[in-house]
Amino acid sequence: MKTLTELLSAEAPLQPGCTLPKRTGDHVMVGRNHGPVFRIVHVHADLAWIRPLTHGQDGLVPLDRLRAVEPMPPT
Repeated sequence: MKTLTELLSAEAPLQPGCTLPKRTGDHVMVGRNHGPVFRIVHVHADLAWIRPLTHGQDGLVPLDRLRAVEPMPPT
């Protein structure tokens, strides 16, 4: 079954091609965008529970849609 994102933007690749392993505590971005940075709260099977570092809502995202980024310096 396709997700709403896949139905509405079928031509946009959702997988960023990042092959680095993703673990709890890692900082990631979703897809190929340059949007907000998230922290992985928990990983189970092929899903990650992610939480924005600044504001917004938590979410569940397939691991293959996440792109690893460098940790942000402490403020």
